[in-house]
Amino acid sequence: MFKRFSTQDLIIIASLAGIGIAIKPVVSPLSKLISAPLMLPGGSFTGGFYMLWLVLAVLIVRKFGTGTVFGVLQALIVLVIGIRGNQGLLSLLSYSLPGIVVDLVNLLLKDRDNLFTHIVLCALANVSGALVVAVVLFRHPLPLTIGIAVLAMISGGMGGLVSYAIFKPLKKYGVIA
Repeated sequence: MFKRFSTQDLIIIASLAGIGIAIKPVVSPLSKLISAPLMLPGGSFTGGFYMLWLVLAVLIVRKFGTGTVFGVLQALIVLVIGIRGNQGLLSLLSYSLPGIVVDLVNLLLKDRDNLFTHIVLCALANVSGALVVAVVLFRHPLPLTIGIAVLAMISGGMGGLVSYAIFKPLKKYGVIA
C-alpha cells in the first residue's frame, strides 16, 4: 500500500497527523469550557478542528488511501504513546474510519480545490468518527446520537472552512501543486 506514496507524501501525511494529535491537548480543555456546561459531547463539538488536518492531507497528497494511512497512523500513535485516548483498541476504528470515509467520498467529488469539498469532507469525517464513539463506545440512544451527528456535522463544516483557509494560500503561492 505504501508503494504508491513518495517519501514526500508520507512526510506530509505524518506531519499533518502529528499536528492533529498535538492540538488535541490544547483544544480539548478549551472546548470543554463551552461544551460541558451545555452538556454537549466535546469530541463532536470540536472534532472538525481535528479533522481539518485529515482533509488537508488528502487534498494535498491527492492519492487514494491517504486518508486511511492518516487515520491508521493517528490510531497507532494514540495506542502506542497513550496520548488523548481512553478508547483502547476502538481507537483503530474511530481514527481510521474518518480517513476511509474521506478517501471514498473524495473519489466522488470533481473539483477538489473548492470550499465545498473541504466542508463536505471535514463534516463527513467528523460525523463518522463521532458516530463510532457514540454508537459503539457509549451506546447512546437514537435521539442523542442524531444530535451528536448534527453537532459533528456543524463542527466539521467549520473545520472545513479552516482547512480551506489554510489550503487556498498554499495553493495560490505554489507551496503545494
